[in-house]
Amino acid sequence: MADIETTTVNEEKFHALSRAGDFELSIDATGSDGPTPNEVLVADYASCFSFACRAGAQRELDIDLGKIEAEAEAALDDDDDLESIAFHLHIEADLDDEQVENVIELGEEICHVHAALREGLRADIDVTADAF
Repeated sequence: MADIETTTVNEEKFHALSRAGDFELSIDATGSDGPTPNEVLVADYASCFSFACRAGAQRELDIDLGKIEAEAEAALDDDDDLESIAFHLHIEADLDDEQVENVIELGEEICHVHAALREGLRADIDVTADAF
């Protein structure tokens, strides 16, 4: 049995509804009826990274970061593929330079999305045609 299961339905055009557990997310490749897939990925990465920084700071450094705001920017290439992603973290806690460096390193170590964004991770795909 899989650890994570989702269902995504795309009935027409470029809009899909994805369901993960009890939650539904509207995604639209054109950006007119929801965030684009790239926007969802960047937001997911920023969210996971902020969670990872918080968890690492609590567990390893015994620091409460307080409020964290992650501003994310991404550049797209000519094919609309993600070319680069950058975060600017705003952290409520008063940290010195060494603490900031440690929090970022822990975020990189703990963040699941950071770990997943590697060249070797690709979906295994099979197809059932004439399914409906």
